[in-house]
Amino acid sequence: MTTQTVTTEKQATIFPVIKLDYNFRMIDSNEAGKPLLCSWNCSVNSKIPISILERYPEIHTAIKENTMPDISIEMDGTAIKCTVVPFPEANYIGIYAYMIEYTEKTKEKVTLTKLN
Repeated sequence: MTTQTVTTEKQATIFPVIKLDYNFRMIDSNEAGKPLLCSWNCSVNSKIPISILERYPEIHTAIKENTMPDISIEMDGTAIKCTVVPFPEANYIGIYAYMIEYTEKTKEKVTLTKLN
């Protein structure tokens, strides 16, 4: 394993990964995704609240049109950029973060980190 591979793997672990089934029940989350679930008032094996699904209609779009839309999740002064990926053959939807931005009071966006 090269230094570049180790760095990429470590970097990837700071990005939330969330999996939910097609009934919008939370299947799994990595450690980085747990604060996000907490802010959504949701946990593994529970359904995502309707208010969250209404806030991110792209989740429904991904299922209906079998597309991979991006969403921006606002949380604690940060914007977490994610891609919603449906896996109909496995009956789950993955939400994969790829960038975290911090918004200062001046509304200037600063990218904290980005996955490649």
